[in-house]
Amino acid sequence: MLRLETDRLILRNYEEKDRKEVHETFSNEEVARYEDFYPMSMEEVTDLVKEWSEMDNRLVAVLKETGALIGSVGYWIDENGRYSIDYDFNPAYGKKGYATEAAACLLDYLFREVHIQEIYGDCDVRNTNSYRLLERLGFTRIGRNDQDSYKDDLNGEPIIICTYLYKKDKSQLLPTSQVY
Repeated sequence: MLRLETDRLILRNYEEKDRKEVHETFSNEEVARYEDFYPMSMEEVTDLVKEWSEMDNRLVAVLKETGALIGSVGYWIDENGRYSIDYDFNPAYGKKGYATEAAACLLDYLFREVHIQEIYGDCDVRNTNSYRLLERLGFTRIGRNDQDSYKDDLNGEPIIICTYLYKKDKSQLLPTSQVY
C-alpha cells in the first residue's frame, strides 16, 4: 500500500469506500472528453475501484483539510518499460493547483524512490489544461501524433485525434516546493 503526502493532499490507494466520489469524477463528461473512456456508470466505477485498489500505481488525491476525494493520479508502464503519467481531477476542484501538487508529488516519488530515469505524458492537443499541467511540471514537448486513438466511437470505429507527447527526465527534477 502506498501513501504520499503534500502540504494539502494525501495520495493513497483506492478503497471501496471511494466509489461515490470516484463516480462523481469519472462520470463527468468534461473529465471523459479527452480520456480513453466515456462517462462511467456506477457499476463501471465499482469494477475500476476494485481493480485499482490492488495497484500502487493508481492513487486517489484526498484533501487533508476536508477528507474530500478530488481526483486521481497515477502511472503506467508500457510494453517497452517506459513510464507514463496520467491524472483525472474533479472539475469542481479545478484552478487551485491540486493536480499540479499531486502530480509533482508522484513524480518526486518515482524519481527519488523508484529511481526511474524518465517519464512520459501525452494528451489531446485540444486539452490545454492537461498540456499546461505537463509544462508546469517541467515536461518538454517532444512530438505530435496526428493519428492517435484513445477510444472508439459508438459504432466501434477508432476516434482519430492529434496528441502531444511530452517527456521529463531525472535531470529536470525540481524541488517539489518549486512546482506548486
